[in-house]
Amino acid sequence: MRKFISAILLISVVTLTACQDSGAVSHGAVNQTTGVAGVLAAATADSTDQTTLITETTTEETNPYDIEAHLANGAEGVDIDLTVLSANMVYSEVFAMVYAPDEYIGKVIKMEGTFVYIYDEVSDKEYFACIIRDATECCAQGIEFVTTSDYTYPDDFPADGEQICVIGTFDKYEENGNTYLTLRDAVIV
Repeated sequence: MRKFISAILLISVVTLTACQDSGAVSHGAVNQTTGVAGVLAAATADSTDQTTLITETTTEETNPYDIEAHLANGAEGVDIDLTVLSANMVYSEVFAMVYAPDEYIGKVIKMEGTFVYIYDEVSDKEYFACIIRDATECCAQGIEFVTTSDYTYPDDFPADGEQICVIGTFDKYEENGNTYLTLRDAVIV
């Protein structure tokens, strides 16, 4: 589609240039082509060169979070530190964790967000989660976490709805036929 639009624009430029001064001889590259086939070939070559240049530039500039580079630079035993990313990047990374969890299993994750406490009366279990919102705060993704035995609720936890920062090992588990994601052996920072 990009090649087609480039070709149409190039043909329009050639036509307008030809109509502007029919007696003048131009020595530009556009007028050296012969016929529509030549114009299309020139447009395709220009378009390919520009596409390659744009792709190479975009790849470097729009990939601010390269997971392999981040893993190589992990601090404090943390594989993925979500606290150093922008709000949109954090939300995107958590979204990826939720929808492609197998790529994150065993990674030590550091995340910051809103603390949520849930008590399930049926199973008599407590659940803790760190909820992360995107930059516009219209969407949210959360990851459950299970603390080490060093923590007791509510003494060692923030109030429900307050900010929390946790570090834990990403994992998944099955409960009642459903798969859930969690940070195991989490510590509150």
